[in-house]
Amino acid sequence: MTKNLLTVALAGMLIANGLVKAAGQDSVRIASNVKRVGPIYFDATPPVDSALLRRQAINRRLQKKTDETADLIKYQNVLILHSLLNQTEISQEPQENMLTTLKFLLEDYKLSGDEKSQALILNTYGVYYGKKGNIPQAIYYFNEALRLKEKINDKQGMASISSNLAALYQISGEYQKALVQNQSVIQLYTALRKPALVADAYLELAENQLLLNNYDQAEYNIIKKALPGFTRLGNKAGRMKCFQSLSVLYYSQKRYSEAKWFCIQTHTLAEKLNDKQALIGSLIHIAEVKNALEDHQDALRDYKKAETLAIQNQYPVKLIEIKGDMGETYNKLGNYTAAGSALDEYSRLRANLMKGMPL
Repeated sequence: MTKNLLTVALAGMLIANGLVKAAGQDSVRIASNVKRVGPIYFDATPPVDSALLRRQAINRRLQKKTDETADLIKYQNVLILHSLLNQTEISQEPQENMLTTLKFLLEDYKLSGDEKSQALILNTYGVYYGKKGNIPQAIYYFNEALRLKEKINDKQGMASISSNLAALYQISGEYQKALVQNQSVIQLYTALRKPALVADAYLELAENQLLLNNYDQAEYNIIKKALPGFTRLGNKAGRMKCFQSLSVLYYSQKRYSEAKWFCIQTHTLAEKLNDKQALIGSLIHIAEVKNALEDHQDALRDYKKAETLAIQNQYPVKLIEIKGDMGETYNKLGNYTAAGSALDEYSRLRANLMKGMPL
């Protein structure tokens, strides 16, 4: 009994003097000095997939290329428009320092009632603003000129102006108005007995119908109107353009077998006619169809042929298109290094072209 009391008393003294607490602190200190095995910091992030990063980078660049496609289309439209405007009857080569003189001349012709000369001045204004890229102003002046040509019943002049208006409306995305002008051109050239120009006008009509997704009407006007017209005339270049239009039409509808067949016909005629630009275009389109059919390796071969021809014949716009498409094709084949190189070249060529863009 006495021994137990002494033990309890001793324990009380130890607690009172903080010795038990000290022992507890020593235990914590010992635990904190334990040496750990392995790295101090452990990163649980999965390892970086370099192939995935390359693929993602290429996909971003391809998306950028898609966004830039409108610029190339615009550039090609500008070249076509300039070529068309250069064929327009004008009073003189339009220049900015001549605009005031033209204004005075126009007033004089109005006072004298000379409608033919008025139309010529208005045409000159239309060509000037069209080449400057001011499409609304060009449309306004050509419509004014057309009104005067109608008054004096100048069918050839009316057809020429309507062709210009159709091109301008198409560039500005007003396809229905372009169709109206196409139909006027067909009627006028029919009256003038110019079958080759009638067939051409039917192709232009079909092009605008395609832009409006009127596939059946576009197909009808190519197969039943334009193609027979060119065939009767023995016009191989016209037939080739019909085949080209049909391949684009069927490709737009995902009718790839038919699109491929007409691509091959276009290619064959382009070789016979030694038309390098059409030959390059047919190779590009055949490659597009093959890509759609998942035949990427064969598509790449066609792009390389087109690339060689574009370099040899100095077609920069086509070369840019080819390089961009090759980048996409390499990407589909999983060759991201080659895709990157092709897209680098595409970007460099495009930047150079845009610097000298007329509009």
